[in-house]
Amino acid sequence: MPPKDQLARDVTDVIHTFDSVATAPATGARGLFTRAICHLPWVCDPVYRRYVGLFLVLLGLYCAGNATLPLIDRDEPRFAEASREMLQSGDWILPRVNGEYRFDKPPFIYWCQATAMAVLGQDDFAARLPSAVFAAATAVLTGAWGRRWRGERVGWVAALVFGTALQVFVHARAAVADMPMVFFFAAAAWAGWERLQRPTSPGLWVAFYLALALGFLAKGPIALLPLVTPFLHARFQGGERRPVSWASVGGGLIFVAAIVGVWGIPALVQTHGEFFRVGIGKHVVQRSLEPMESHGAPGLGGYLLFLPFYLITIPFSFAPWSILLPATLRRACCRPASMERYLLLTISLVFAIFTLIQTKLPHYLLPVFPLLALLVAGHIRPDFPATRIAAATAGVYLLVATAGFASIEPAFPSKMLVQELRPYLRSETRTASVGYDEQSLVWYFRSTCRPFHRRLRPSDVASFMAEPGPAVCVFAVADLNGILLDPHWTQVRYGGLNFARWKLQPVSVLPGRPRLPLPQRVALVALLKGEGS
Repeated sequence: MPPKDQLARDVTDVIHTFDSVATAPATGARGLFTRAICHLPWVCDPVYRRYVGLFLVLLGLYCAGNATLPLIDRDEPRFAEASREMLQSGDWILPRVNGEYRFDKPPFIYWCQATAMAVLGQDDFAARLPSAVFAAATAVLTGAWGRRWRGERVGWVAALVFGTALQVFVHARAAVADMPMVFFFAAAAWAGWERLQRPTSPGLWVAFYLALALGFLAKGPIALLPLVTPFLHARFQGGERRPVSWASVGGGLIFVAAIVGVWGIPALVQTHGEFFRVGIGKHVVQRSLEPMESHGAPGLGGYLLFLPFYLITIPFSFAPWSILLPATLRRACCRPASMERYLLLTISLVFAIFTLIQTKLPHYLLPVFPLLALLVAGHIRPDFPATRIAAATAGVYLLVATAGFASIEPAFPSKMLVQELRPYLRSETRTASVGYDEQSLVWYFRSTCRPFHRRLRPSDVASFMAEPGPAVCVFAVADLNGILLDPHWTQVRYGGLNFARWKLQPVSVLPGRPRLPLPQRVALVALLKGEGS
């Protein structure tokens, strides 16, 4: 086990480096910069260089293909469009989508995406970059925690396990709020553990409550769960001493409230409390009591049916490492050491909460993936080829992200239709749709067109197209019946798959033509009116 003050020594090395640079003779800016960089521990220490290399490799893996794969309805385009409109409007308090308030999530992910767009442009790659950065950073954070717990090998394996888990690969390239929250959740869990050893450390106090606050700003109350684990751990340890004082907890919660309040108070004031009512009331409380957006089953029967949901999905989500989970959990639960008990309590708390709430999605368990990775790394056999398995898994992911994404790009109708229309579009072109109501259409249209997108009834089409200036209206072909078409309008058609809507369909390429859940096919037609029409 590495010495307990390793982290403190590393920080001291950095401070001494900058002290020496500051007091060194002035030999030019380049000399000072070179001397500073070359003495930092993450440059001269091969362990640090190894983790920097891992971060860059994972970042490249998670970014591969992100400019090719279109944003997937419905969540990705909503987040991306809200971030773009935040950047365009300059309002960094209230996110909006298509000009209307979006209360679903706190603003941290929008801030990150808008910043990436400001630097790289308002496109798919920039919208997904923050998730990739936070996923790679979480892998490094997990490795650092594992290294401090049980040495270099455990840390390295833990970083590889987390970084190559299937659900991490999926959400590391998704333009949604999960990966920033997972990073801050893991940071808070680690800081909470360290505080059990050094409850009076002011640095750990700040790190713990800052991570809780930023996690809340990333995805809401779920990020506050690491606040509970130290108390559960102290109770199960059987000791009488509390892990931290109530005064420390109270001060910490005030600190969290102050950070969140810098954004939250203006947001509540400007929306007259609506942000809280919808963001917490609907997307936390209601999501817990009834399935939302068909993510679960209604009624008591449906609730009981979906109780084992995560037992079924975790083997896929944590693949390829899920094969090690049964033996790992069995060993960890058998007379667990203090650290293992802490990890198991946190995992159990998250698992229990998401099992009991009504709305269920496989990625809801992502916050425990760093902790599962630590347990797997701590109990894996010394001769287990973890690095080779991680490399092979990453190779498969890279193939999927390059050739795979390129092959399915034409199946996304929103992006491909707008690309067909792009030669005709101008910044002042008005856009609308009838029937086809996917947010991706808004995202891709507004990369060129300034006006907000409109969703129309069939009876409104004629008046919309008659308004002055260029216009485009998109229909599902089935909704085109009964629309009086002007011969001067240009028609552009495109067919593909709607990945936001799935249904059971026969698969002709398989024996017996079994019916499997597949995305629905959709045929779109765009009616285009030019400036002179």
